[in-house]
Amino acid sequence: MTPVTADCIAGDRLLGGVATILCIDDQTYALAARVEWLRAHGYAVLVTGSVEAALDAFLTSPIDAAFLDCHMPGAFLVATLLKRIRPALPIVMLAAYCGVPCRQQRLVDVCLGRGEPPPALLHALQKVLRGKTLCPPAA
Repeated sequence: MTPVTADCIAGDRLLGGVATILCIDDQTYALAARVEWLRAHGYAVLVTGSVEAALDAFLTSPIDAAFLDCHMPGAFLVATLLKRIRPALPIVMLAAYCGVPCRQQRLVDVCLGRGEPPPALLHALQKVLRGKTLCPPAA
């Protein structure tokens, strides 16, 4: 298994790699469509609904970016922990209203409203992954 470290971003998208997205949301109804859309566009998706599950997935899987529900209990805690482990990890924050408190803005690469259409999610993901290489697959 490949450990997740600050320098985990390795591999090459041009060689056919697939980005793995960690979707963290405690509202399964909101998550289902997002996951289906990402998978339909070629992304591997891991789904978690709690801080503990998110950290476990992050530490045991090659995660290239994270989608995180701003209103989930512990959302900013999990964002803080993920960035502490790997500062370069792109995080897309989803919120009913788009507004990240000033002290947490450094944790988020993009903030989107929950009502954004699926193409906006895809565009945000492509934006944060542009120029990055992927984590190597777990052995």
